[in-house]
Amino acid sequence: MVTEDQRRRLERERNWLEELSTLQSEKVERIQKTLIIETDPSRKFQYEQVLQEEECTLKEFSDRLCEIENQLQPAPLPTKSEPKKIQQKILILAAIPQPHNLRLDKEMREIRAAIERATRRDLFEIDARTAVRPQDIRRAIAEVRPQIVHFCGHGMEDGSLVLEDDGGNHKPVSPEGLAALFKLHAKYVNCVLLNACYSEKPAKAISQYINYTIGMNQPIEDQAAIVFAQGFYDGLGYKKLDSQEIFQRAFDEGIVAIKMENLAHGQIPVLKKKLG
Repeated sequence: MVTEDQRRRLERERNWLEELSTLQSEKVERIQKTLIIETDPSRKFQYEQVLQEEECTLKEFSDRLCEIENQLQPAPLPTKSEPKKIQQKILILAAIPQPHNLRLDKEMREIRAAIERATRRDLFEIDARTAVRPQDIRRAIAEVRPQIVHFCGHGMEDGSLVLEDDGGNHKPVSPEGLAALFKLHAKYVNCVLLNACYSEKPAKAISQYINYTIGMNQPIEDQAAIVFAQGFYDGLGYKKLDSQEIFQRAFDEGIVAIKMENLAHGQIPVLKKKLG
């Protein structure tokens, strides 16, 4: 648990790193655009080397921001008169393979903020991992044993989710591979949210083993994906009603959040339930 003085220092560092991260993202984007139009092989090679270094710096900023957010999480304070509440562990996984320049750092911060605002925030414990490779996902799920797994990143039309390889490049993982992974963890994972384009197919495959799986039936804009996630986690934080399934309620809240923002994406998120 951090002291008040440590909290202030961490908050100052977070604000500073957020500014640096924004500037670094813009710098990476400029280099990427220059690399696209450069025709001289030697200069193209130089730009590729510079781009790799700048992307590593951006990843370091993002990783440190996640560490700070984890340190700033308030610890629940159970009282003698109330039984200790069982926490729901949320594992957030993000991948930004080259040449995509998705602002997943922003999305992850917005998701964390939505969870922090939840009415029953003390029910949740968050763990975030970035630049994930297939082996990173396998190990993270086994290590954290989460009840909720949230993936944000890029999806392909064939239903593959795009992770990273050791060089930060594309590493597609098929719906069948993802389903096989979650089959191993079906005893404690209750819900999987795939906040990525074309993720309905892997969601359907995963739903063979997991009670609730959410995917996207077509491309979804970053802002719509964030708004849906905010509504979803708001819904998870509400007091559970006996007559309603909590994940169905959270999904419905996410859909309403999109529609109330006048975003034309209300039919994109789909909920798949395990049969039987």
